[in-house]
Amino acid sequence: MKENVPITDPIEMVDPNWMQKTGGYARDMTLRDHFAGLAMQALFMDADFCEQFGSSQALRIAIANGAYLVADAMLDEREKK
Repeated sequence: MKENVPITDPIEMVDPNWMQKTGGYARDMTLRDHFAGLAMQALFMDADFCEQFGSSQALRIAIANGAYLVADAMLDEREKK
């Protein structure tokens, strides 16, 4: 086994300028999406919450909607400055 071999992204092996040409993996992601993801990440730091998460589709929808509500509040606060 070789050691110290850099791991390369298969897409970049085909086209090294792929990232600049396309904007990367999250090119369609908005700041609102990013904030919602951060809000959801904070929720999942609670082990008890994680256990309940998989139990209901309605709960998963409520969590996603709630994360976007938090994101919207963050964007509103950002606009005030």
